[in-house]
Amino acid sequence: IIRVTKLAFEYARKRNGRLTAVDKANVLASSRLWRETIQEMEAEYKDVKIEYMFVDNAAMQLIQNPKGFDVMVTGNMFGDILTDEASVITGSLGMLPSASVGTHTSVFEPIHGSFPQAAGKNTANPCATILSAAMLLDSLDLTEEAKTVRKAVEASLESNFVTEDLDKDIAKSTSEVGGWIAEYILKS
Repeated sequence: IIRVTKLAFEYARKRNGRLTAVDKANVLASSRLWRETIQEMEAEYKDVKIEYMFVDNAAMQLIQNPKGFDVMVTGNMFGDILTDEASVITGSLGMLPSASVGTHTSVFEPIHGSFPQAAGKNTANPCATILSAAMLLDSLDLTEEAKTVRKAVEASLESNFVTEDLDKDIAKSTSEVGGWIAEYILKS
């Protein structure tokens, strides 16, 4: 709990200083432990505004007001459910990056994993992988480079240069979208 929460506080500090802790502390003892641990850590992060939210309310708020969130910290069970819910907001699981951060080693990958169902079809959305690379750059304190990568993905979306999971009518291939984003980065 401490390691994950420290990472969440640090990430919130680097972004806009907002952290939402999601739990079910009114019912579950394990959630009360999470909340108590986070509350003990608050003093170390006075510059981060923390909000505590029960998971059922967080699920509703995530759909009604997704911009009300920035960094969330929660246990695996609630996190798994909320990230799947968040994919609806983005339009596809193919848009969600993830990080499994360890003490010495970290893995940055799309939230859906390797997506073997799309192997050899050139149809997978590369954006989650590319955004995972941006998270890697952030972890290495290469924030300007990470911003450039994110801006390139945003530009591809704004230009409707997307794969079939986002729009079947104008779908491009994995390599076309990836190539477009790479060109954008090179020109930036």
